[in-house]
Amino acid sequence: MNLEAFKKFSTFEESKEVPKVDVWSYTRVSSKEQFASNGSVQTQKSVAHEFAIENNYRLTHEFGGTYESAKGDFTRKEFNNMIAEVRKSRTKPFAIMIFKMSRFSRSGSGGISVVHELVDNIGVHLIETSTGLSTATPRGKNAILAKLVEAERENIERLEFTIPGMKNFLRAGSWLGTAPLGYDHHGPRVKDYDRLSHKQKLVLNDTGKILQKAWQWKIDGKRDYEIISDLKSLGIDIKKQKLSDMWRKTFYCGVSVHSLLEGEAVRGNWEPMVSMDDFLKVQKIIEKNNVGYTVSKINEKRPLTGFVTCKSCGNKLTSYEVKSKGLHYYTCQNKCEGSTMNAETLEKSKKEGINNIFIKLLDEFQLKEGLVDLFKKQLGFSIDYINSDDLESEKNIKKEIDSLNKELEKLEEKYIFHGLPKQTYDKYFSKIQTEIHDKTIQLEKVKNKISNREDVIEKCVSISKNISKYWGSGNINIKLNIQKTIFPTGLVIDAKNRQYLTKEVNTVFARIPDLSRDTEGQKKDSPINLIDESSLVAGTGLEPVTFGL
Repeated sequence: MNLEAFKKFSTFEESKEVPKVDVWSYTRVSSKEQFASNGSVQTQKSVAHEFAIENNYRLTHEFGGTYESAKGDFTRKEFNNMIAEVRKSRTKPFAIMIFKMSRFSRSGSGGISVVHELVDNIGVHLIETSTGLSTATPRGKNAILAKLVEAERENIERLEFTIPGMKNFLRAGSWLGTAPLGYDHHGPRVKDYDRLSHKQKLVLNDTGKILQKAWQWKIDGKRDYEIISDLKSLGIDIKKQKLSDMWRKTFYCGVSVHSLLEGEAVRGNWEPMVSMDDFLKVQKIIEKNNVGYTVSKINEKRPLTGFVTCKSCGNKLTSYEVKSKGLHYYTCQNKCEGSTMNAETLEKSKKEGINNIFIKLLDEFQLKEGLVDLFKKQLGFSIDYINSDDLESEKNIKKEIDSLNKELEKLEEKYIFHGLPKQTYDKYFSKIQTEIHDKTIQLEKVKNKISNREDVIEKCVSISKNISKYWGSGNINIKLNIQKTIFPTGLVIDAKNRQYLTKEVNTVFARIPDLSRDTEGQKKDSPINLIDESSLVAGTGLEPVTFGL
């Protein structure tokens, strides 16, 4: 019998054009070096786009595109963003495309659990674009899960081979990773052709030589914001957090404490920026600043935070703001009697604000018009005494620069006329030029200190005549500089009576009340004794007197 009549009972339908379905993609490499050099991310993206076109998919979202280690799944920012977006998206994609499953995860069971959540709970598939495998089929899903297990196995084997080698590398005094700020990295794997070397060398560069000064400034008692300002004037713009990290990094004193050393400390094969003794001195300064009190973030409205000490318990005052009312307060950690004090005097204040009391204290050190000439003479003694050392320094530095220039001339003669090898010439030329550069900066700094004598005096007089006004209207740095200059060791407050007790006053400013009393108590035209320059300098320095302006 002819079967043609039975065809109408078939359920087969001719294929129609398959509508496009939405897919997403995820791309990554493991390290910054790979991201910068091998173009793998771009290749992964290109393959994803081509795969989408070939399979009539619509690629609507792309995640990754950067370097993220696959050791941990949820330590990756872009990976987390993708999973979070899948969970909250109302319109789920059909699938997420990955070039290879090792790009998706190397955590084994962790990666498998993510796949189960995506496929079984959310209904979003995974597609490996390099092979076409998809979790949309049971066999494809099984193969993808097997690939995740294999990726973890490869990772374990790689670590078993590399970690012992990395430990030996560190114990030999080498450094793992890029060189910290202030050093040039020479070695077999560096990108800069000029720094290629068969053996690792970490060389202190010009930035590092300037940063050396910062360690000494820290030991001398300078605060971080002052050090940041001084470094900026020397051409180094460093953030507060970066500087704070530097103080704590043992690398800078030539010691490695890498986590792979498992608690061991190893002396490194590089020139230290700071001695071990000085590094430990800085740690003591940091520890001292962090013991016994917590200083809140410095605020324009609370400049005395951490500067004033409670008479009752000896702790520094902290501070806070009642944001709902916009009111600022200082307080003592131990909650001594009366130790919570309003910063400003307001109409409804029962007691005067301690900022206002501080302004009154400053008024005692305000220079009166009739004392200007005497104050100028007194300050002139200080500057001249300091400059006597600087003049000698200027003379010595000039001699050193002349000597270095002569060395440079001799080096050039040997190279041009006596066949000195170019490699040797370049090495010593660079060394001498660096020394000349450093000496020139040092010379300019000394010259500036010497040449601006009159400017410094006039600036100091101008500020001293309006000391409380400058403090009241100045920004936070002006306020802090004035406080530290006049009262170098801070102030003590009797909280109960709202009264400041001075511990130490800068010698120059301590003379202002004395000069006022002298002029009021002596007859007209009577000579007034000025303290000699050596005792004056013992209590102050040129830079503090200028308030950092």
